[in-house]
Amino acid sequence: MAFTIDVRDTDSVTTIAIGGELDMASAPRFQEAVTELITTGRRRILVDLDQLAFCDSAGLNAFVKADKHCSARGGWLRLVGAQGHVARVMELSGVDEVLTYRWEAG
Repeated sequence: MAFTIDVRDTDSVTTIAIGGELDMASAPRFQEAVTELITTGRRRILVDLDQLAFCDSAGLNAFVKADKHCSARGGWLRLVGAQGHVARVMELSGVDEVLTYRWEAG
């Protein structure tokens, strides 16, 4: 399953909707996207995981790095919408407690 990134801006928050598989091969694309957003002045980033089917340790590490990058520049990164395997991996790894994550019904 191919990795996808869709960026949407509002006045105050940038949403990155990611889909497919976030793994060792695709994690650098995610990190580059976050870096580009921060470089262009966007520092409040919401990552929508609703369409993410798979995430391994490289993906989890990418979330943590992106969060630190945002925080270092006075912003924040939030994760929402994880389901199935992705939600379970986040829970087992403790990433859901390290990062701000909102479990949303849906």
